[in-house]
Amino acid sequence: MASALAAFAAAGALGTVTAAQAQTLVMWGPEQITEPLVAELWNGIKAEFEAANPGVTVEFMPPTGNISDGAVQAAIQSNAGPDVMLTNSGVARVSTVVNAALVAPLTAAYTERGWAQQIYPWLYEELKSQRGGEIYEVPDGLDALGIWYHKDMFAENQWAIPATYADFLTLMGQMKEKGINPIAIGPRTAGSAGHLFGNLLQAASGTPVVGEAIAGELDWTDPSIALGAVRLRELVDAGYIDKEMAALDLDGAARLWFNKRAAMFVAGPWFTANARNAGYDLTNAGYASMPSDIGAAMPTGGVGWSWMIPANSKQPELAMKWIDFILSEDVMKRRAENPASTMLYPRAIKDYNPPTQILAEIFSTAAGGVGYNPSVYLPASVVDTYFQVIQGLISAQITGEEGMAQIQAKMAEAQ
Repeated sequence: MASALAAFAAAGALGTVTAAQAQTLVMWGPEQITEPLVAELWNGIKAEFEAANPGVTVEFMPPTGNISDGAVQAAIQSNAGPDVMLTNSGVARVSTVVNAALVAPLTAAYTERGWAQQIYPWLYEELKSQRGGEIYEVPDGLDALGIWYHKDMFAENQWAIPATYADFLTLMGQMKEKGINPIAIGPRTAGSAGHLFGNLLQAASGTPVVGEAIAGELDWTDPSIALGAVRLRELVDAGYIDKEMAALDLDGAARLWFNKRAAMFVAGPWFTANARNAGYDLTNAGYASMPSDIGAAMPTGGVGWSWMIPANSKQPELAMKWIDFILSEDVMKRRAENPASTMLYPRAIKDYNPPTQILAEIFSTAAGGVGYNPSVYLPASVVDTYFQVIQGLISAQITGEEGMAQIQAKMAEAQ
């Protein structure tokens, strides 16, 4: 009898403790969570976190947008927002929520919780170089924008992505002679326009110069950065980029490439999802960085998605525990190997077995670092002009010099 009472008391005490520890972590998850493959992956991660933390329930907040469309800001300001969120990032977007005091600083956690050792060293240094060293995000997905090409088309014509830009021009001439569009672009979609233009800027000027221009330390009219814009207009004038492409969006340009009416397309790892949806055989896709005459080729990109903790999170400690879990080797590797994976992760993963060979190629290419995609680094007030300039160059309405002067004028206003 005494033993039964003791067991009853223990059970009661356990119940009391469990109730006291009951917590709900409201999470703003990936936008694609309505897709079955993505939902299956994230529901599994959620269940494992809950099992490892008795009394904790993770509640997905319906994804309704991101920082770019103002949805994140509205959710936080409503005071009914998430405790931790995964959203699109990049310097300009993160600055939007930092300047509005909507997200909490995480710098101390990088040291105290070891996050600094769980991302690429070059990435940690990049984050520390912003906002006086204060860090507000934990990178989850990186972009690495480079040239996608058809392996069979290249093999049939004995083509290869060359090492220099001069030879790259020769290659595009050969493609043009064959009646094939060398490069497809869909500038009506801002991202697609920026992907190619960022590649050309870096190939012409190098990463340090692009970084100086983005930071406002170098005028965009300076010849050392303006060359990329001049080259884009030259590609249009030579017919290597059809100026009629100014009317295309990302989907239209992607179809042109999927149907092999274009030999190359500039995109990131996320393009694997577009390819799957289009029924394109990903084993036929090759990837390379844009050739440069001034140094080693490197993809452009940067942080595309990050974890952040709203300043009014009701569960800040639990939110950091979730980020610990996401950064763990087991979770990161499982996400990287999942068929739903479409991005690069913030560190090299040991014994990684990628779902597609093209992702392995992109991951390997980006392991040494990525350059700047200005689309996500420029001040928000400059980005629209930046994309309009690219439209103007592709439609042959402005020169490279005129376009850079327009960007510089907006940069001057922003400073």
